Parts: sequence; C-alpha cells; structure tokens
Amino acid sequence: MGTPPKIDRRRFVTLSGTALAAALAGCTDGGGDGDVTTQANGTTAGTTEEPTETAEETTTQSGEQAFVRAVHAAPGAPAVDVYVNDQLAFEEAPYKGVTPYAELPPGEYDVRITAAGDESTVVFDETVPVEAGYQSALAYGELGADEGSDTAFSVGLLADQSEAPGDEESLVRLFHGSPDAPAVDVTVESSGDVLFDGAAFGDTTDYASVPPGSYTLEVRPDTEDGSGDVVTTFDVTVEGGTAYSAFAVGYLEPSGDQPEFDLVTTTDGPGQTEGPE
Repeated sequence: MGTPPKIDRRRFVTLSGTALAAALAGCTDGGGDGDVTTQANGTTAGTTEEPTETAEETTTQSGEQAFVRAVHAAPGAPAVDVYVNDQLAFEEAPYKGVTPYAELPPGEYDVRITAAGDESTVVFDETVPVEAGYQSALAYGELGADEGSDTAFSVGLLADQSEAPGDEESLVRLFHGSPDAPAVDVTVESSGDVLFDGAAFGDTTDYASVPPGSYTLEVRPDTEDGSGDVVTTFDVTVEGGTAYSAFAVGYLEPSGDQPEFDLVTTTDGPGQTEGPE
C-alpha cells in the first residue's frame, strides 16, 4: 500500500468547544438518538435524521457554503442538547453518534450546549464563526481529567475530504481518541503493510489510499517497524470512490462502566452515508 502517511497535526485544530457548536448550527427542530449498529469487531456510526432547515444566519459570505457535522467521541461524556439562536437544534447527541452534514451559509451563530434534558447544566455558550467547506467537529477526551492534561476533554475540527476519489480507490484516515491507549501503528493483517504509523492520542492522520475491499486491521503499540504485539483487530470494508474516517474511541483497559475500545467508521464529504457495511 506504499509509504504510510505521516501524522499531519495541521489538519486538526482544537477550538475549545466552537467546532461542536458549528457542526450542529445547521440543524433545527429535529434530532434524536443516533442509530449505532455493531459489526464484527467494529462499529459503523449511524447518522441521525437529516436536518429540516438551517438556523438563521447572522453573517454571510458570497460563494462557498459550509458543510459541518458533529462526532461525539468522548467516552463517559453524557448525551448533549444543542441550541442555536435560542432554538433547540439537536437533541440527545449520544456517545459514538455522528450527525449528517448541515449546509449553512458561513457566518456567526449563537450556540449553547447543555447536558441532555437539563438546560441548567451549560457546558458551552458562545457566538460561533462558521467557515466554508466540509468539516467534522469532534468532541473527545475525558470530562474528569485535569484541565491541561493530555487526555482532558476537548473539541476540535477536522478538515474532511471534499472530493471523492476515483472508482478504483478508497481513502481512509484515523483519529486516535482512546485516552488510555499508547501511540499506535495500524497494520493490514493480510499483507503486514503499515497503514498508519505512530498515531498518538488526539492525533489525526492524512488520508491513506487503499484499493476497495475488505480488510482486517491490526492495532499495535507504536514501534519503528510496525512489529509490536497486536492488541486488537477490526474488520472493515471500503468501497471505491469513497473517503472514510475511523475514530478509535473507548478504553483498552476499561474500569467500571467505562466503554470498551472500539473503532467507529463513517464516510466523509459529499458522499456521506451511514458508514461502510
């Protein structure tokens, strides 16, 4: 599969909450629990209902539109409600849930995020600038971690693939959001090829080009040659002409009610569906 892509931290920008708000700003008067279905050794992220309309824009720019969605990848964090311009935009966004992209004019929106069903517990309340392009807003990390720690709860913005690859090509990238997992290599079981090299918590990789098909992916501690012991595997199927994100979430060694390590996959950009089968 060629040389593994380098980690490109420029593609992932921590925004202290603004990205999650932006991704939900286009959704109004709709929502519900995300439909999450389990595959063999993996999870395909279901999308919630399509938004019926966009929030009223406060500032517009001519030309390109914004396409934004939210990904809840913070293990242990509760579901949330999101209000845009004082209207309930999205209800009970669950852990491992992924919203559809919402199309809206670039501009500024008043956004408030609360614990689901509890307007008095506000975790975010700001005016949010929304820019043009396809983006995923990602909530990850641990709510109980000390502020400033490596695994503290954060919200960031990923620049998604805006153009579909060719019919004979699939694009795949990885986000590492497992708080107790070390930096990892991801290898392909059938060939031993290193698909992703040295991804640490909070990292996202560039998209890697792979032939369409079904693969067993091996997750290993990071080593120079990708030969670390396999700690878990995931079966995935990717189709030609499609870009995917794989979000590594949960805990390798969960304690109590902590969720187990999982790989949540979703399609990216204008071809977004409910995920690979």
